[in-house]
Amino acid sequence: MKTDISVLTEFDPTLFSCKEAPLVSLYMPTHRHAPENQQDPIRYKNLMTEVEDLLELNYDRKQYEGIMAALRSIEEHRDSGIWRNAKDGLAILASNEKASIYKLDYPVDEFVSVTDSYHIKPLIRNFQFGSHYYLIALSADDFALYEGDFHTIEKLEMPEGVETRFSEVFDDFDNTLLGLGGTHGSHAPSYHRYGDKSEVIEKETIKHFRYASKIIEEHFASKHRCPFILVSLPEHQNAFREVSSIPTLLDESIEKPFYSMDEKEVLEEATSIIESIQKARIAERTDRLDSEISQGRASTDPREVAHALAERKVETLFIERGELVPGTFDPETGSLSYGADALDASDDLTDDFAQAAYLQGGDVYVLDADRMPSDTGVAALFRY
Repeated sequence: MKTDISVLTEFDPTLFSCKEAPLVSLYMPTHRHAPENQQDPIRYKNLMTEVEDLLELNYDRKQYEGIMAALRSIEEHRDSGIWRNAKDGLAILASNEKASIYKLDYPVDEFVSVTDSYHIKPLIRNFQFGSHYYLIALSADDFALYEGDFHTIEKLEMPEGVETRFSEVFDDFDNTLLGLGGTHGSHAPSYHRYGDKSEVIEKETIKHFRYASKIIEEHFASKHRCPFILVSLPEHQNAFREVSSIPTLLDESIEKPFYSMDEKEVLEEATSIIESIQKARIAERTDRLDSEISQGRASTDPREVAHALAERKVETLFIERGELVPGTFDPETGSLSYGADALDASDDLTDDFAQAAYLQGGDVYVLDADRMPSDTGVAALFRY
């Protein structure tokens, strides 16, 4: 039995609809640098043994052959990018058909679960708004795209055949445009006036930026819900926004030429934007909660939240980090029952709630206890 193994950078909600046991969830901290990272494959092998013991205890070998084959393949390829380019945590969700690997930007506790649903709560923090984002580095002569998180930025390769220098795309490219900001990697002087050729240059600029936006929309924005941050001179910002229809292009931007900053400065500017938006979004929604509850448009009661999820009307779900609500939840009927064993993290109701919310397109936030708008471990705003 051959299991598909893939490294994912975004949530795939279709994973949560898989309920064919056994399903394995494996989490572990990893390290970015030597010598600490040399121990990561060893820790992984120990957790893999723990998974196998749980499988042997509850299932026939034929029922989990694909899972173990995939986990062994991950362990054996110690020179793969999974280990060499590790981040601060690793998550693996595995069935007999598919193993999905997530490299996390923060450490997680070691944890394994073998049950009829995945355990995703430790993953959510990695995929809240802005945890991954794109930077559009735009100049008068070219553009580039970078992927970022809270620790690093990395330049992305364009699909084969895609040119990023406008002089390679347009036969009538006018080199006087270089006076508007230079090119990436250069230190050409920047001028903030169009000069005698203002109308011609403005027309050419719009044409070039429309091309850049079209490439980004077709090959990246259409496939990813991550926010895009524009990095360029202010006059380029306005011109690009006039022709761009990237749905997740943020109003907030970095109004400097990309090449004028080092990586640390770019990262600080980008993460400052993301963190500010994150805090504002969470504050706006938690501040609404009391008034919405009084009008029947929100709840902190797990049973009411469960029924709202079954009716597919949850707009935003808040769940408490570290809080376990043992029990089971039926997303079709909204019925739930509380469990007696608080040690069984695989039966965490808040984890089941999060999966149901993602499947209906809702936003999910994992908050520390002091930021939670309730003491029940859960709160939700409803769609009306």
